[in-house]
Amino acid sequence: MQALFRKLCGLLMLIGGLGVLALMVNVTADVVSKFVWNAPIQGTIEVSSYYYMVALVMLPMAFVELEDEQISVDLLFNHFPGPLQRVSLVLTCLATTGILWTMAWRTGLDALRAWNIGEVVMGSREIIVWPGRMMLPLGFTLAGLAALVRLVMVLRGENIVKNAEEAPSA
Repeated sequence: MQALFRKLCGLLMLIGGLGVLALMVNVTADVVSKFVWNAPIQGTIEVSSYYYMVALVMLPMAFVELEDEQISVDLLFNHFPGPLQRVSLVLTCLATTGILWTMAWRTGLDALRAWNIGEVVMGSREIIVWPGRMMLPLGFTLAGLAALVRLVMVLRGENIVKNAEEAPSA
């Protein structure tokens, strides 16, 4: 099950990376079109804001959590004895899971509201944005699941901390 979840996280990381490429191509084409033909691509800002940027942040979030690649400050943690490091990791994984799933629930309510009303934004043209809103609860839910997977790993005695001076002892 964990291997399947890792593959899903890797796939979402790839899709997020493709979002970066799509953003670069779209913005570059918009700039070239504007300066060469004096005809910018309408909706570039809106699509970039509501789709590309959301995808490149939210979709890789579970991978980042699962692989312990998030920003962290280990100033005190590395000086804790092994058992205290383990307790700290358990509490951190529990808190992370709870916070991420709370954010998933809240953004899920917003996404459902946007879907129900068929949310659009008006810019240079009307852009449907409710599908982009669905990426937030998806990203938060999967990141919370990744934190839960990390919790199970800690409870099994596995080392989940990258570049730690001392691994928590089992």
